[in-house]
Amino acid sequence: MSRGVPEPKLTAMDAMIDKLTGAIFLFQLTVVVVLGAAGNIWKDMEARKQWYVKYDDNEPWYQILVIPLRFELLCSIMIPISIKVSLDFVKSLYAKFIDWDDDIYDLENDTPARAANTAISEDLGQVEYILTDKTGTLTENKMIFRRCCIGGTFYGNESGDALRDVELLNAVANNSPNVIKFLTVMTLCNTVIPIKSPTGPILYKAQSQDEDALVNAAANLHMVLVSKNGSNAEIHFNRRVMQYEILDILEFTSDRKRMSIVILDCQSGKFFLLSKGADEAMLPCAYSGQKTKTFVDAVDKYAQLGLRTLCLGWRELEPEEYTKWSQSFKEANSSLNDREWKVAEVCQKLEHSLEILGVSAIEDRLQDGVPETIEILRQSGINFWMLTGDKQSTAIQIALLCNLISSEPKGQLLHINGKTQDEVARSLERVLLTMRITSSEPKELAFVVDGWALEIILSRYTEAFTELAVLSKTALCCRVTPSQKAQLVKLLKSCDYRTLAIGDGGNDVRMIQQADIGVGISGREGLQAARAADYSIGKFRFLKRLILVHGRYSYNRTAFLSQYSFYKSLLICFIQILFSFLSGIAGTSLFNSVSLMAYNVFYTSIPVLTTVLDKDLSEKTVMQNPEILLYCQAGRLLNPSTFAGWFGRSLYHAIIIFLITIHAYANEKSEMEELSMVALSGSIWLQAFVVTLEMNSFTSVQLLAIWGNLIAFYVLNFFISSIPTSGMYTIMFGLCRQPSYWITLVLISGVGMGPVLALKYFRYTYRPSVINILQKAERSRGPMYTLLNLESQLRSDKDSMMVAGSTAPAKNKSSVYEPLLSDSPMASRRSLAPASSFDIFQPAHSRTSHPRNIKAN
Repeated sequence: MSRGVPEPKLTAMDAMIDKLTGAIFLFQLTVVVVLGAAGNIWKDMEARKQWYVKYDDNEPWYQILVIPLRFELLCSIMIPISIKVSLDFVKSLYAKFIDWDDDIYDLENDTPARAANTAISEDLGQVEYILTDKTGTLTENKMIFRRCCIGGTFYGNESGDALRDVELLNAVANNSPNVIKFLTVMTLCNTVIPIKSPTGPILYKAQSQDEDALVNAAANLHMVLVSKNGSNAEIHFNRRVMQYEILDILEFTSDRKRMSIVILDCQSGKFFLLSKGADEAMLPCAYSGQKTKTFVDAVDKYAQLGLRTLCLGWRELEPEEYTKWSQSFKEANSSLNDREWKVAEVCQKLEHSLEILGVSAIEDRLQDGVPETIEILRQSGINFWMLTGDKQSTAIQIALLCNLISSEPKGQLLHINGKTQDEVARSLERVLLTMRITSSEPKELAFVVDGWALEIILSRYTEAFTELAVLSKTALCCRVTPSQKAQLVKLLKSCDYRTLAIGDGGNDVRMIQQADIGVGISGREGLQAARAADYSIGKFRFLKRLILVHGRYSYNRTAFLSQYSFYKSLLICFIQILFSFLSGIAGTSLFNSVSLMAYNVFYTSIPVLTTVLDKDLSEKTVMQNPEILLYCQAGRLLNPSTFAGWFGRSLYHAIIIFLITIHAYANEKSEMEELSMVALSGSIWLQAFVVTLEMNSFTSVQLLAIWGNLIAFYVLNFFISSIPTSGMYTIMFGLCRQPSYWITLVLISGVGMGPVLALKYFRYTYRPSVINILQKAERSRGPMYTLLNLESQLRSDKDSMMVAGSTAPAKNKSSVYEPLLSDSPMASRRSLAPASSFDIFQPAHSRTSHPRNIKAN
């Protein structure tokens, strides 16, 4: 019921590709209109004067549309239709790489990683905010009963284990009334099903790990739930058998924050209401006159230890009261309109005047590797929000343990509290003012807000809270409901952040579906989250590899593939456009339809698909240097600037191919088919070199695809040239026997790739990015630097160059690298540097102040 209908998810890269496609479409229309008009003008002014061209003087009016339509057909491949097919293919491979990754296989639970959504892998590399659940996500969800407070008496404080507390064991042996009531609520107020195993001990099946821990703890204290048959429950306690009939179950809801049951004691015939829930939901329901200060202190004390707390209570019901209430409860449950609201209202009429029996404290340990994972992901520029249903003190302790927040003096935690609108408004204003003042300081600031204050904020102070969300790198939201989790995700998405939500339970489903990327943990609360998520993993620590390795590689590969697809289509279209100026702007095609079809389907598609195997850096280097994820978060490999570079490259290469081809064959009595084949061969040669140059690593599969494809081009054209009816009969045989053909191709490749190689060499040598520096370290097999010590290495390089008399290169290195060490990705992602995809971060002296700049520690 929490799942709802998931919204379709569009990655940031897909959105950018759509925008670029729209721009190319407008450019295509411009070309068609301009050349169509020019063609008609030349036709009327020049073509009719030529003796070899015959036009009818009485042409119908629609003849004016013929030339524009021809250019529309020539430019139709300017937008590569195959790009969607290619992207879907490689994205499905990205998903398979995740499924096949043994490093994110949970051996403990025999759970592999699973990619349910094959379309958003590259978004993993652009995550800026992670919103995480606590229980079962950061923690193991292995609940252990540690301490309790019953009737004002604390148990387990000295030993840390209430089940071994001698005082509690004596109270159980002596049949202490308060202790017996407390254990009865622990045993019965749940949905646990006891199962007798063949070996003897009773096993319990519970929907919640808290209930499982409470029932097992009660069993260890000799109050054993033996059986539940329908509405009948049997308990064994100190050699006594107690029979109860469970009459009604008041299920837990995120609004009421408590669960209750109504039972009938079969021995005494009395009715009882048993309740357990959060302290803020239970303590106000205490009977008038009961002193609850001891229980409040117990809750605070246990919460400061990072323990999960529950308050337990009960009261005896009069038969008449129960009979009247039961009728109302049945009517509410059978209502067809507003059933949930009516049930909650009826439950409220019974859950009052409770005798608060005590407080239970349950330990839930952190998963292995959680602090390290959070620390590494924060180094990569990712911000964390923890959304939990636990109380504030418990959440703060867990956040300290897993490195989400830092204690004084390194960090500061700001509290947003209040029960009324005025109190919440003042608290929010105070925290926001503090954030504005201290945002430029190196101190780590975070804020914590509870569910009640959050409800008021989201309904009335959304704008101020949005500003606070932008300024804060870390937030703790406590006592939040599933709907509030989804609202917080939506709020961050409205700020144009890429969000990832991770959880393990059914209450996290709405949050997971609302986020740009949903990750579910196959945990002890079932598979609801894992089935609703885009990706499922066995442990939280696997998120590090999922983002840094799979997400980053997917982004880099998709960025190249998409831009290359536009490049190869623009290249062939520009050649066609240039040829039109030699053919009277009549829209005549230089290439035949077979060549154009094979160009997109066979000649250029296979090599680029091997980019799924390309790695600019090894996985080890990527994991050691999480800061390089900033490139992906800022979208520096696919943006209008980098696309303009590919657009210019395609135009330059088209001009080179056309001019050299025309110059080589213009003075010969060449057939148009020969001219077409030379231009096509030049395009294929250039693209083989382009793909080779842009690859960072090579495998035998990649080399075979690139150069084997070039060989296949000649094999296929030799075959076509041997067919008399193909229209290209003997063309390729004749060309390959001409030295001028091979000289032309060598000139095209040299002139076309020369400037590209020179620019790449200059940037790699004198203006290296962080990626280039790490690549050098890998390829030289020298010491592997991390981003923490690269700055000192660059300074030593600068000093050595000063000795040699040349300091400029070192200055360039330092200026390129300095902002990476000082700025978060939030500042850089909003203004795309026009320099290049290699020189990613602007020099420090050229950066302007930005309200979203957050100094890294």
